[in-house]
Amino acid sequence: MKYQEIAALKRPVSRIVLGTSSPLFTGGGNADGLLQEAQALGINCLDTAREYRESERVIGRYLAGSGRREDWVILSKCCHPVMAYIPRVSERCAREDLARSLEYLGTEHIDLYLLHRDDPLVEVGRVVDFMNRLMDEGHIRAYGGSNWSAARVKAANEYAQNHGLRGFEAVSPHYSLGRQRHDPWGNGCRTLTGAKHREEREYFEQTQLPVFCWSSLCAGVFSGKLKSTENGQIFKKFGLNPWWGYDCRDNYARLARCEELAAEKNVSVAQLTLAWILGDPLRTFPVAAPTSVQRLRDVAAAADLELSPAERSYLNLETEARA
Repeated sequence: MKYQEIAALKRPVSRIVLGTSSPLFTGGGNADGLLQEAQALGINCLDTAREYRESERVIGRYLAGSGRREDWVILSKCCHPVMAYIPRVSERCAREDLARSLEYLGTEHIDLYLLHRDDPLVEVGRVVDFMNRLMDEGHIRAYGGSNWSAARVKAANEYAQNHGLRGFEAVSPHYSLGRQRHDPWGNGCRTLTGAKHREEREYFEQTQLPVFCWSSLCAGVFSGKLKSTENGQIFKKFGLNPWWGYDCRDNYARLARCEELAAEKNVSVAQLTLAWILGDPLRTFPVAAPTSVQRLRDVAAAADLELSPAERSYLNLETEARA
């Protein structure tokens, strides 16, 4: 496994992050075996959220049983909209969610705490102020935004700098080789993929803010479970309706090239996709949510796979050949 330091956390963070939005965690199952294997593979970062139903309880049970809370970097999220659409970006909501998360996780602090959605009607200064209060109280080590635009993050960090406060230390948008045509939830999700988001990518590349990439395998489309010849079969394979945004012609073309190159390199499609993300100029930490030890091992191996610039361009349909 490879690691990068995140200054605010003062410890190395695994480049591959174990996501816990899968049914194993959200349904309250026993994930001890998966978490033990993650540790054995060198994965030390968990991505969870108050919104992920029983996920935090599952993690908390494991931490209590192992007695090794210090081995993990825990990323959780707060302030998800009510009824999916009503904004909750406020200090009151953040404190309510944090108290519940700390209780379920069985920990005294969360390492990286992200605002799950943004509310553009809330001034960034108010957000920076109350997140700094949570840090001053010792409940969180660092904070950031999931699904926040580059413009809002920039404004928040300028406010923090001008007022002697700590700003956003990380972001978590969708980012992958696969393009997301539209917001799959329709309630403020953001992606960095595609030509129209180039300027946002440039900002995060320049600042080198850590980017925790959710849906790095595009809800399983680039996991290897779906073949490029199964165009339009996303619902049959994964129960995903087309509105999820990954069912498009160019993604199947990318998938076909992944299959071709994966066969040549004797690696999996998932490994190739994650390696593409890891080799990006952005400071990426792809989040993957395998539910079996076998698939977890496959995902973890991506950390050691490197792609050439020509291979990256080929996979992203930027060139017709890899030469």
